[in-house]
Amino acid sequence: MDKQSTVKSGKMTKPTWLGSIETAAPFLLIFISVVVAVIFCVISAGRPLTHLEGALLQAFNLGAALGGAYVFGMRSAKSAAQEMIKPHARSAFRRVLSLYQSLSRLALAIAQARDSDEKSEGATPYLDTLEAIVTEQIATANDAIEDWRDIVPEDVEEVEMRWRKRQHEEQGGF
Repeated sequence: MDKQSTVKSGKMTKPTWLGSIETAAPFLLIFISVVVAVIFCVISAGRPLTHLEGALLQAFNLGAALGGAYVFGMRSAKSAAQEMIKPHARSAFRRVLSLYQSLSRLALAIAQARDSDEKSEGATPYLDTLEAIVTEQIATANDAIEDWRDIVPEDVEEVEMRWRKRQHEEQGGF
């Protein structure tokens, strides 16, 4: 494990130097492509190139240009995909959060029913089954919330912040 990598919300983040390489790589590849093209022009202006020299310079130029274009294209596609999903992410996350809150209220109701029906042995197995089902559904809702956090972390954080603020106001806080 790299000492510069950190754990954030249970996941490993990339080392800082790796992020800078990923940022510089497409620019470097395009720069190399331009340099190879300039070298090709300078050499061919001074003397005729052999077939091998021409083929090698063209291959280097093509490889660097394709590499740079590929990396730029991947970033562009990722950015476009995030922009396409953002409008849907907030509403979908709010629905998941609403389901999570509903399941939490149901779990609380089951716990209260269990406390009030301690004398009644017949209801306990049913409450145990309901509690197990609700607990599993809450775990699934937690996973869904984390999935949305991976896709659009800023929007999830904003919705969670507004939800916490509303919860605080409903409890009588200012």
